[in-house]
Amino acid sequence: MTGGQCETRQKMFRCIPGIFVLFLFILFICFPATAETTELSISLPETVRGYTPCEIVIRSPAEGEAELKLFDMTQNLWLVRKEQLKEGENILPWDGLGEYGERMFAGPYRFVVKLKTADGKELAKEKKFNISGTTETLVYALPSSEILYLEGGDKWFVECYVSAKCLVAMEVKDSKGETVYFRDESIRDPDGISLYWNGALDSRRKIAPGEYTVRMWSKLNPDYDHTFPLTVKEKAPEKPAIQATGPVMPERGMSDEEIWEIMMKPSVVINDNGTFRRFNLYGVPKTGTRPIGTLRCALQGLEILETEGAWAHVRAARHEDGQMMEGYYLLKSLTVYEPNPHYGVLIDKKEQTLTVFEDGKRIGTVPVSTGLVTPGNTYRETPAGAFLTDVHTGASFAQEGYRYEYPLRYDGGNYIHGVGYVRNGRSRDYSTNQQQLGKKASHGCTRVSLFLQEDSPINMYWLWIHLPYHTRIIVLDD
Repeated sequence: MTGGQCETRQKMFRCIPGIFVLFLFILFICFPATAETTELSISLPETVRGYTPCEIVIRSPAEGEAELKLFDMTQNLWLVRKEQLKEGENILPWDGLGEYGERMFAGPYRFVVKLKTADGKELAKEKKFNISGTTETLVYALPSSEILYLEGGDKWFVECYVSAKCLVAMEVKDSKGETVYFRDESIRDPDGISLYWNGALDSRRKIAPGEYTVRMWSKLNPDYDHTFPLTVKEKAPEKPAIQATGPVMPERGMSDEEIWEIMMKPSVVINDNGTFRRFNLYGVPKTGTRPIGTLRCALQGLEILETEGAWAHVRAARHEDGQMMEGYYLLKSLTVYEPNPHYGVLIDKKEQTLTVFEDGKRIGTVPVSTGLVTPGNTYRETPAGAFLTDVHTGASFAQEGYRYEYPLRYDGGNYIHGVGYVRNGRSRDYSTNQQQLGKKASHGCTRVSLFLQEDSPINMYWLWIHLPYHTRIIVLDD
């Protein structure tokens, strides 16, 4: 072999590794490896934000029905999705929210996907990830009434809650779809606020009576808007005279139609602004005598048995121990409110359940915990009666080492609220309160689960974002 031939062969052998690598690269591009589709896999961004679009990517080895579940790290279930997967890559849109649209608080979570293929195989995979909070969004916008009166009547407002400080827009359109009123409102209060409007378009004009549509949204996240109808009327009717009401509480065994009819009755209440205040009920129609108990104002409905001159003979549960009593209260200090026409809630202390009615139809029942009376603590009884919800008071409160979320006040200091949690590292541990559902355990409030309920479309978050001001709450005694 000549020196030139040897040099040429050496160059050829030196080139072989590079040619081999190039060959493998071309082979990989033209004939990609199938390892990814021989087993189930799930992926999503390392961090997710609520009210923000993202993608869950599931790679499946075959067609089949998949069930996707979202858990926190203490095994609470927040979301279930059923999907029909194709072989290969499947992209599922998600916005970082739970089953009922609830925002997931910052912390670690995991998705578990279970696949049943057409040939009967069952595969499972899970993926851990973090939620880092929420985009600034208008969470709810609940009008105080469907009717705004330009003269007289109660003040009209919209209860608003935002996930973080943001600018909220309010737009009012007439029946032709033309905008007649617009405003911006910066909301930074973490407990939410009530936006009042008296129908004024400017300093000289008011909106004309008629039918309108109100739309509200966060300017930072307009995809999550809230729309509701509004009727504007010239003048509010006079409040009805206080007279005998008939029963304001349903009896066991009544039909849903009968229960709904009672729920929609006007509510006679003590007329005062302070919902925490208590007022004396007398055993005889005379002030200055020894009271037989106290009643809450503004929210606690009274059954008027009869009127006697300046006095009303009433029946209601007294605040001290929840016992039903009859007594007398001055007529001039009473007023009448209409309940919200779309929702009603029935709490049964005997069964320890809460049932929601929507437009007369029963839509869901869940287990609850009402007040547990202990020696020396008779005030912890959950009083029976017909109540109205107050304005929303915030997203949570703390008591005796627990934090309770999504409170709805309906009886002075008593709320319907979520089961309490304690911190467990970065996670929230609800297990103690959750296990008590179905039996008396609270300090007088009504506790409701935050998690998925079998055969029921409601949980505490659902109640919090759906039940507006002056929703009827009926608590049946045991």
